[in-house]
Amino acid sequence: MPAVKKRRRRGRKTPSLIERAAAVFERYTIAGAAGAGVILLLVGVVLWAGGYFAMAGRSVDRAAQRAAVNAGLEVRQVLLRGAHQTAHQEVLDVLGPVIGESIFRLSLDEARARIEQIGWVRSAAVTRLLPDTIAISIREREPAAVWQMNGDLHLIDDSGAKIREVGAYEYSNLPLIVGAGAPDAAAGILKAIGLRPELQKRVYALVRVGDRRWDMRLRNEIKVKLPEENYERAVNDLALLHSAQSTLDQPLEYIDLRDPERMVIRKRGETGAPAD
Repeated sequence: MPAVKKRRRRGRKTPSLIERAAAVFERYTIAGAAGAGVILLLVGVVLWAGGYFAMAGRSVDRAAQRAAVNAGLEVRQVLLRGAHQTAHQEVLDVLGPVIGESIFRLSLDEARARIEQIGWVRSAAVTRLLPDTIAISIREREPAAVWQMNGDLHLIDDSGAKIREVGAYEYSNLPLIVGAGAPDAAAGILKAIGLRPELQKRVYALVRVGDRRWDMRLRNEIKVKLPEENYERAVNDLALLHSAQSTLDQPLEYIDLRDPERMVIRKRGETGAPAD
């Protein structure tokens, strides 16, 4: 019977002294790094809570602005283009103190937004012209009507945006818009009569009725009742009728265009109940 060789079991190698020392060093190094990270995090939180980061940021910003001024990059003038009704000083007032400041300190987007809050300004563009100029270009609103509400008068453009408060005799050539919510709804009716200059110059007032339709009051005291829908067509029909028959020169009390199938005209002095 052949002899069976027994395998020797290899015993686990005992770590050397150097390997044990390295393992201990590694453990303590990781623990130390984690502890240092926690400490740094806590320090950061304390500095942030105390406002030190913000103070440091402001200090850096002030230093950068001073450096720009010292380099000649300071605002010495503000140029304004496109202004006819908008005062230069009014623009400077909304910008705030910019003369003598670094040209980079002014936020162009914020400056544009502030300028567009001025009543006359429809839109604005603000740019830097290095080394020392802020250039502003504006497009002004065109007055389209005067809005009367609770005894106050406001000049408005064709979109209904308020431009400024006006006196009783200012802009008397423009139609008077009357009623709550009238400016927001005025764009369409102003555009419709604007396409008919002969009719437009006769309109004294546009009265909002029930926040749903318009009455036109002409300068010769004729009232024109417009429909709630398709009033543009009614305005066009009225202009064509006047062009053919001089209808608006006649002594009329009102013209009712609310029914698209039937026009009702009432002469002054006629008896009978008037339409609503």
